Amino acid sequence: MQTLKLKFVDVYTKVCDFLGQPSPDEDQIQNAKDITLRAYRKFLMPLDSSTGKTYRWSFLQKTTTMAVVAGNDTYTLPIGFSGFILPFTHISPLSYNPVEKPLDFIYLQKSITTGSGYPRWYALKNGNFDTISGDSSQVIFFPVPSNDITYYYTYIFTPQPPVNDDDLFVGSEFASEIVLQCALAVAEIFEKDGVSGQIQGLHNTEYEKLVQQAIGEDKRKHQVSNLGQMYNGKKDFDFIRSSSIYLNSSQIIP
Repeated sequence: MQTLKLKFVDVYTKVCDFLGQPSPDEDQIQNAKDITLRAYRKFLMPLDSSTGKTYRWSFLQKTTTMAVVAGNDTYTLPIGFSGFILPFTHISPLSYNPVEKPLDFIYLQKSITTGSGYPRWYALKNGNFDTISGDSSQVIFFPVPSNDITYYYTYIFTPQPPVNDDDLFVGSEFASEIVLQCALAVAEIFEKDGVSGQIQGLHNTEYEKLVQQAIGEDKRKHQVSNLGQMYNGKKDFDFIRSSSIYLNSSQIIP
């Protein structure tokens, strides 16, 4: 399928050209790949100049489901999980939406009672590590579920890095152009060292301009001014509150 997105090879080749290596050897290619990956990490966690905080791209959000089975309290979260945007929610009127607690709180409750029921709380815990997918995260519920429940949730994910030449970067065509400018900025500042009359910071200035433009556009497209009332399933409504939220933010604003 044809695409205007830049591929991994497109970006690291441009880095080689910028460094004066039109016919790079193996070591030079690896260096250009390392620069590109460094730039990609920077692009994935940009600083929003209007808030001074790390910005969460809308295209790094996924909404999915978790099928909780009666008798099982621990589940592995998706590869690349980096935190909740909207936590576990279900549509059944018969139970609570569970509330996040520290892991030691869950273990304390488990030491007090071994009962089961609809989960009232959950905690995040470290899962297994492997050299391919890296760290993993798990969630543990308490009480142990007594019924099968399907939860919906939205989370931030960290994409897998490109490895093969034809691998694409996450985001739009414009996003891949920002990755290119960031890669050239990294090469310019840390590798070029002013050779051939290059102006230090020229590509970094272009990168900052493009990434702030993209952040502003992402906000405009995905802002929700008011989500209205948030209900956790309790009849007395003591957890209801009116909230405003950016769906690209990990924080709900009271």
